[in-house]
Amino acid sequence: MNRIVYLFYIIGFSLLFYSCLDDRDKIAHDPFIGKQAARRSVGQSASQILSDERFTRLEVEIVYMEGVRPTNEMINNIRGFLEELIRKPEGVIIQDRAIPGRGQSNYTVQEIREMEEEHRGKYNDGNTITLFVLVLDGHFNNDDEESFALGAAYQNTSIVLFGKRIEENSGGFRRPSRGVLESTVALHELGHLMGLVNVGSDMVVDHEDEEYDSHCDNSECLMYWAVETSGLFNLTGNNIPALDQNCRNDLTANGGR
Repeated sequence: MNRIVYLFYIIGFSLLFYSCLDDRDKIAHDPFIGKQAARRSVGQSASQILSDERFTRLEVEIVYMEGVRPTNEMINNIRGFLEELIRKPEGVIIQDRAIPGRGQSNYTVQEIREMEEEHRGKYNDGNTITLFVLVLDGHFNNDDEESFALGAAYQNTSIVLFGKRIEENSGGFRRPSRGVLESTVALHELGHLMGLVNVGSDMVVDHEDEEYDSHCDNSECLMYWAVETSGLFNLTGNNIPALDQNCRNDLTANGGR
């Protein structure tokens, strides 16, 4: 009898042990969790950002270099934009913190990725999906005298804002306020993370700009190509462009509100 009990004990312990290993293995290989889930192309996490099927909570981690802290206006506009468009019953949380500036005038894509690797503290975990917003104290390395970037979406949950460039081009004659300008650029880039236009959220009707891929063909829409470049100044006074109905329909069809 004792041998039988002992045998069942060994079998039971072995099953429990292998079950625990199996659970850890599933966690380790979950494609939506951890760092590996944040190393994909723009738009590839669109449905997870928009819907509540996999994640029911969203956190935005804003990391900015000293001297270019985003305005409260931008932070509030990000929160309102997300709450209006995505399904996250457990809410949208935004946290911001400073990091030392590097004193560089320009930053390359590789340097931006390296800074995210160094300073990003939050990744998808449990029922929470995270977005990363990096605000730099310099310009984009690819800028030229005639055109320049104000921001960019560069990975599936990551965007960058060129804070110094935004600061230099806001608040003056025929220029939007800093809060409006950085809000407009941030919301545009978040739109790309949500799959607009045709980069993760399929189009209900065709509205992708024929000349500028991944952008809306409506010049009054937030997702128009000029919004993330110096061309923005020809579009807006002191108002943030709204998403047009075609873009909204795409987000709804991919799980958003």
